[in-house]
Amino acid sequence: MGSSMMVAGPVIAGCSTGVSADDWAATEGAIGRINMEEVEEAFKKSQTVEDFEKRLNEVYEGDGIVLVRAKDEEGKRVIEGYEDLNGNDDLDPEQDDLLFTITNENGSNDLRGNGSNQHYRSSFGGGNFLFTYLIFSSLGRGGYGYYTPRSRVPQMESQRTNYRNSTAYAGGASGGQVLKNSAYYNKQRASTGLSPARQSYIGTQKTSGEFRTSNTGVRSGFGKFGRSAGRSGGASGGGGAQVVINRGRW
Repeated sequence: MGSSMMVAGPVIAGCSTGVSADDWAATEGAIGRINMEEVEEAFKKSQTVEDFEKRLNEVYEGDGIVLVRAKDEEGKRVIEGYEDLNGNDDLDPEQDDLLFTITNENGSNDLRGNGSNQHYRSSFGGGNFLFTYLIFSSLGRGGYGYYTPRSRVPQMESQRTNYRNSTAYAGGASGGQVLKNSAYYNKQRASTGLSPARQSYIGTQKTSGEFRTSNTGVRSGFGKFGRSAGRSGGASGGGGAQVVINRGRW
């Protein structure tokens, strides 16, 4: 495979057999990066929370499902998006990784990244319908707020698997979602501020060898001959070709 193909991306690099722990830890999904521009777009366009959750999991390149919760907090309406790092289909703030928050106050929305996304912040209008939908859907739960029901996670996993096997994700003439994500990462430098939950997750996956069955299949920041820009699992990726690893397991 010539180096000219490496910069064109996405490139199919085969199954996970030859993927090292450091290769996996350099993927955008492993460090918890998400295309925040696509998060904002999904928020503006989604008509239901199910639409929003589905789109988040299409955009995200990590192993865990992105779960959402919403709450009223001191006169502000807040949506939080977490990756389910412990894989229990439930949102556990101490063990899962907060990817972003959207705060609504006085008709304005503030989207802020967390963890390796913390460099990103955007303010915009619109989307009040989704906030209202989330808050009112939570009334039967004691007023705490909406959270992704565990019962729907298997369906979300199935939808994501189907999407990742489609040309809409990493194929076709346009390159799909992978190419959009790559363009975003080229513009946005990753933060080095990984949460304790994220650091623990990366360490556990590497030492246990579980990264070998990872579905985190896209790694950016790779240059000539597939050399990784981030060898320690830190958030130093963010740009360059997209290389699809572990493709056979999706």
